Amino acid sequence: MNGQPERFTPRCTAEDASGVLVYHLAGDLDFDTPDVLAFDKPLADFRAVVIDLAQVTFFSSTALNALLGLRLRAEPLGTPVHLAALPRATARVLELTDATALFPIHPDLHHALAELTPDPPPA
Repeated sequence: MNGQPERFTPRCTAEDASGVLVYHLAGDLDFDTPDVLAFDKPLADFRAVVIDLAQVTFFSSTALNALLGLRLRAEPLGTPVHLAALPRATARVLELTDATALFPIHPDLHHALAELTPDPPPA
């Protein structure tokens, strides 16, 4: 796509992980990617949202605005938006804009889901 290596191609996939909506982002998330960052799944059926950023190679203000927009949509529903596996450059953008205070941040997707998935009832 556009002659760039696959790892830089912007992508977003979504999955339901036991009632938690997980968005997996990848590639260069810049001004040319608003459709990739639509976050268009209905939020009412989920108890939380996790954005997995492990495969992000570039994170621009467009991506930050999309995350903030998702948070604004989720907040009235009482649905928290968590971030997981922030690459160093992405974490720096969030720090510089004071956005780190707006999202619970986890070292990876596994830790985020472990916190958000209820324990099974005792047998």
